[in-house]
Amino acid sequence: MPRTHPGTRPRRLPMQTGLVTFVVEPPIDLRETSRVALARISHSDVPIPKDRRRDVDRPPGPSGARLLRRFIIGDQAPWFMVEVERDYPTLAHFTLIGEHTYALTSPDAIVDVYIGHGRETMKGRGLQGTKAVLGNGLLTSEGEVHLRNRRLVQPAFHRDRIAAYSRDMVDLTLAHERNWQDGQALDMQTDMAVLTLTIVGRTLFGSDLAGDAHEIGNALESLLQGMGRYLVLGPSALRLPVPARKRALRSFARIDRIVDRVIDQHRAQGDTGDMLSMLIAAEEDGSGFTDAQVRDEAMTLILAGHETTAMTMTWTWMLLAQHPHVAEWLHDELDCVLGGRAPSMDDLASLPRTRAVIAEAIRLYPPAWIQGRRVLADVEVAGWTIPAGAITLISQFALHRSPRWWESSLTFLPQRWIDAGGAFSEEAPGQPRGAWFPFGWGNRRCIGEQFAWMEATMILATLAQGWRPELVPGSDISVVPAVTLRSKGGMPMVLRRR
Repeated sequence: MPRTHPGTRPRRLPMQTGLVTFVVEPPIDLRETSRVALARISHSDVPIPKDRRRDVDRPPGPSGARLLRRFIIGDQAPWFMVEVERDYPTLAHFTLIGEHTYALTSPDAIVDVYIGHGRETMKGRGLQGTKAVLGNGLLTSEGEVHLRNRRLVQPAFHRDRIAAYSRDMVDLTLAHERNWQDGQALDMQTDMAVLTLTIVGRTLFGSDLAGDAHEIGNALESLLQGMGRYLVLGPSALRLPVPARKRALRSFARIDRIVDRVIDQHRAQGDTGDMLSMLIAAEEDGSGFTDAQVRDEAMTLILAGHETTAMTMTWTWMLLAQHPHVAEWLHDELDCVLGGRAPSMDDLASLPRTRAVIAEAIRLYPPAWIQGRRVLADVEVAGWTIPAGAITLISQFALHRSPRWWESSLTFLPQRWIDAGGAFSEEAPGQPRGAWFPFGWGNRRCIGEQFAWMEATMILATLAQGWRPELVPGSDISVVPAVTLRSKGGMPMVLRRR
């Protein structure tokens, strides 16, 4: 089992047969895996308040039947949030799994709660559910634990470090490209996950995860596609009598074993100057990190660090295939600026179209499509009181597509991100401050934001120079609201050389 429970941790046994040595993994104990996952979900750094108030007026919102049909049971949660944003222009109230929940549907309301009162909030039920696999890492921790961990990890995402990472990003993308062949059919969603996982392994952990990429990808696919929608239930998710539960538990165990092995290998190598070495050093010098916390931070950065960029690239390739005129617009820039050579960080300012294509893909298909926070004190929003303990939800998917804040809101229009001087700018579309938040808001804004922008830009600039992937006709590419926004049927594409 995971290293958080060393007394029950399985050992990989070397076996010798003739001249070949191979490793036999012990069988997965689903009961023990479930116990560990439930313990992770149930842990909290701070008390979790609940809104039990009866003396406050609640704003209007969608009916319980509509909520059940659109948000909980089916794969329609993103579209449900679009409808809520359309029908309730400031905020809406509904009861979600026994909790008073407020959807914030205007930029002003979002800024007020997530910026003005950001330090008076804590994670919502959905992030609590992800603790089953992520543990108490940077994404899920709270209070002083979160602040301490963020300070420790922050140097790994300094601008100078990201500049150094950019070279590895390009080199690994070029190596990945050598496996592409003209006319080859592949699932771009899986392919991009393998690439981004390899990049995270090299840049942040100094490890070669290429050999594990498919296993991690398959385990994560099983987890997110099967149980992703249920994680909003928190601890209850792992008690549901659904077939996906056993598959999810096996996925937890498989990913845990790989992360444990990476950490063990790093301990044996000593300090290699990467982020995992920093985490291990913080444990060994008494800075407050425990063995379990090293595992949790490593797990968070491996999974969260590759999944979001993989989905960004997946949706980007789909949109370019659907809009060949935009692809040509992009290719003109790449041909002019790079002329067939590999990109570098120094090229960023000269690649506004490349960055605009990525921004527009994120606008329409944000990998982090919804964010929830529990308020710890009463908050006044547009004349309504959100009581302490209530859940607030903001949806990137809904706000990024709203015709109230975006011209031609459903059109793939990367040109909107180019300012009058021809440069890429996140302010160029003229949207209000709270209508664009792909990496979250406030004190919980994604620490890897600049890493993700650099990675996506280097990947697209490298691969789009020589390739024009096409969608396989008739493929099911409807969105699935898992932890990230994924494609239900993967992303079947055929590679075409330019």
